[in-house]
Amino acid sequence: MKDRIYGISAGVLASLIGLRIISLGLTGSIASAQTPAPHKPRSSSRTTMAVWSPDVQKTLGLSSDDFKADGLNKLTQAQLTSLINSAKPDPRKHWLVCPASGTTPSGQIHVLLTVAGDDSTGAIAGQIRQAISGLTGVIVVDSVANADRTLHVVIQEQTTAKRTIGFTASYLTGTPCTEEVAGKKTDVELKGTLGTYTDAKGAGLAMDLAGMLDQDLQPLRTGAATH
Repeated sequence: MKDRIYGISAGVLASLIGLRIISLGLTGSIASAQTPAPHKPRSSSRTTMAVWSPDVQKTLGLSSDDFKADGLNKLTQAQLTSLINSAKPDPRKHWLVCPASGTTPSGQIHVLLTVAGDDSTGAIAGQIRQAISGLTGVIVVDSVANADRTLHVVIQEQTTAKRTIGFTASYLTGTPCTEEVAGKKTDVELKGTLGTYTDAKGAGLAMDLAGMLDQDLQPLRTGAATH
């Protein structure tokens, strides 16, 4: 009886061992099926480094030696292209730069005077220049680049029966400015006061023009006094 019980127990044990072996085998197969294949890294494409070109010289003002000295050769070509594009002038930008009130040094105002028309001897032009030079803080200059204001005068002789009865002075004041469009600078003038004076003598015209200009310059003087 003991042998039978032992035999049965041994058989059951053998069966259990067999199931265990089968179970381990299945587990190993499943684990083997689920293990992913090892990942092979892809070889990355080579980065193109920045190189000097005539466009760099034109836009950034750098020679090939300066290009390396400033370390731009360490940029990628894409980064250099972005830098060049950002430095190029925008054709949509339009700038107008003019002298601001109060920027004249020590209250000095530089005026460019031009006189044309019926003044063959230049006497009237001389009288106008002298009258304007006598204004407080005014210096007459010969170049628009040095001027804060401009005064353009055209003289017309008034006659009757071939006799001179007086003179008319048409005038226009202006403010010299610099206009910049797409990086290109041009000298322009903003038009100011336009008017006409008539007098029997040139000296009278000179005094009228000087008085008008004195009033026209007040904004510059006021600005200079408050700065």
